[in-house]
Amino acid sequence: TAFIFCLILTPLCRNLFLRLDIVDRPDKDRKFHGRPIPRVGGIPIVLSYAGGLGVMLLVAPTAATISVQHKELLWSLLPAAGLVFVIGVIDDIVGLKPWQKLAGETVAAIIAVSLGARLSLFQGHVASLWLTAPLSLLWLLACTNALNLIDGMDGLAAGVGLLASLAT
Repeated sequence: TAFIFCLILTPLCRNLFLRLDIVDRPDKDRKFHGRPIPRVGGIPIVLSYAGGLGVMLLVAPTAATISVQHKELLWSLLPAAGLVFVIGVIDDIVGLKPWQKLAGETVAAIIAVSLGARLSLFQGHVASLWLTAPLSLLWLLACTNALNLIDGMDGLAAGVGLLASLAT
């Protein structure tokens, strides 16, 4: 469902951003594309993901495994994902310094971990929370920035994201 939403929304957003001149212009330094390309490509992705999630929550029975098993994780990740989305939109429109993005991403990761999004390592161990909380925080920051760092070349982050999704 999210894929279908994305197939519909991406060209619509692309055309809108081109009309509104919300574009990334080539500079021959790091941006080698031939013509201006639209910024804020995360908007159709987030809308598609939210739409797919909404359809799943409406259609899946309340006792379905996906509804029961992952509800806590979903509610712990949503505020953090929303914050990362807002940071990305601000960065695309006005530009943020790397430390500003990292600070915002750190706050988002702290929110996610404090709401329960943690690695399930060391369960039953006395110091489980003390071990998993910092490792979970580090994991969320590493994954976020691994994708963010390869976002300089057009299509690379999208391709890696697609392959990671297919592998998962």
